[in-house]
Amino acid sequence: MQPATVRFLIILFVTFGSVTYGYSASIIATTLGQPSFLSYFELDTRPDAANITGAMNGLFQAGGLFGTLSCIWTADYFGRRMALCINAVITVIGGALQAGSVSNSMFIVMRFITGWGIGALVTLVPLYQSEISPPKIRGLLVGMHGVLICVGYTSASWVGVAFYFVNASGAQWRIPLAIQCIFPLVLAGGVMFLPESPRWLIDHDRVEEAFKAFHATHAESSTDKSSEIEFEKLRQQIRMEENEPKAFKDLWLRPSLRKRCIVGFLTLFAAQGSATLVINNYGPSLYASLGFSTVMQLILQGAWISVCPFGNLFNSLVVDRTGRTRLLAAGLAGCVIALIGECVTVSIFQKTGDQKMAAAAVFFLFLHIGFFSSTTDATSYIYAAEIFPTPLRAKGLAISVSGLFSATIAFLMAAPVAFEQIGWKYYILFIVITTIMVVVILVYFPETKQRSLEDIGVLFGDPPHIPHVEEDEKGGVVHVEEKSDDV
Repeated sequence: MQPATVRFLIILFVTFGSVTYGYSASIIATTLGQPSFLSYFELDTRPDAANITGAMNGLFQAGGLFGTLSCIWTADYFGRRMALCINAVITVIGGALQAGSVSNSMFIVMRFITGWGIGALVTLVPLYQSEISPPKIRGLLVGMHGVLICVGYTSASWVGVAFYFVNASGAQWRIPLAIQCIFPLVLAGGVMFLPESPRWLIDHDRVEEAFKAFHATHAESSTDKSSEIEFEKLRQQIRMEENEPKAFKDLWLRPSLRKRCIVGFLTLFAAQGSATLVINNYGPSLYASLGFSTVMQLILQGAWISVCPFGNLFNSLVVDRTGRTRLLAAGLAGCVIALIGECVTVSIFQKTGDQKMAAAAVFFLFLHIGFFSSTTDATSYIYAAEIFPTPLRAKGLAISVSGLFSATIAFLMAAPVAFEQIGWKYYILFIVITTIMVVVILVYFPETKQRSLEDIGVLFGDPPHIPHVEEDEKGGVVHVEEKSDDV
């Protein structure tokens, strides 16, 4: 099997973690639309149902925040593979006990535990992918993370639709919740058979293992000698980076690292500041407010999220050509247009009850996910995963992904009460945030397309370190010399 094929299969296998995140994050949307779930937990009669629903979503995202921040330590201490394995197991436990919950409190606690696991997985998967991907196709390969997240979203929605017609009331919501255990179980069972990140191995002085892993994931053929040269460049670059500060506090004390943290955090915050996860998680209730039946609510939810995998695939295919910042800015601008249209149409519908306005409101929700998935979703993970130097990449990416969970905690917990109290006006918050972020991205974010992970530092103000590699007549490495130019 050709190394390029092996590399792609490795990338695809770790996306079981991506599917896990997508399914686990999305299954709550259709679960909250299942009559038997609402009656079992008395969410159709309790006066505080909106607060409990907010807690079910908010505590899941809070767990995600703790999970992603745990990667600051676990990814570097245990290695990328073991950290993936541990958190896959945590997700299996949380998902299984969610499906077996017998009270609101048990369900909410298990949502937190599952959130911890998926928070770590959604950080570790792009971290691992970025570290084994060649620069020219890194966008495509890491973009598979976004594509498979949306496969998880879509699977959860259609599973929810299918189980709506199951007569056994407990099975109607317990089995869909139990299904979320399958994907992390497969990941936990196989991830330790994959090669470890060569960058992590070099950073831990396991150079021979690192070369084998690098050759397996970077060579273009089984006889490709250029991978030896590229490996030596990588090894020297990481050795030079080891002499630089790499404690957690240095991420904030050093200007170039601090800028990376701000850019990474804002990238993932902006993605959820566009209202996408709010629309996803409360889709059925949004469609209910437009007068659609329960079955149509679930079908529209499934159709809406089904746009996402195709959009993310397109995103992954064009991101290495178009660039990261252009796609982010264009996509978020499109989301603003869709949200403005949503506000106008919902406002008119509430005054007139015109079903044409309800259909138009649904159109703008679909336009929103079209813009978001084809430009922003995959790009945000690609960009945040590639801007940090190797010794600090796990810590930096954890800070970046914490932006996602910080946004979703705030917006999802507030959403039930906000939609109940102010309705469509809640979207105005996302219009303002997303408009500001379009300007910030265009002015402040550097472009990183097709640069090696070790070259990106220059864009953030680091001096360039250029390993000079000499070759013999057969293409082998005979001498490596470190060069540094001050900027």
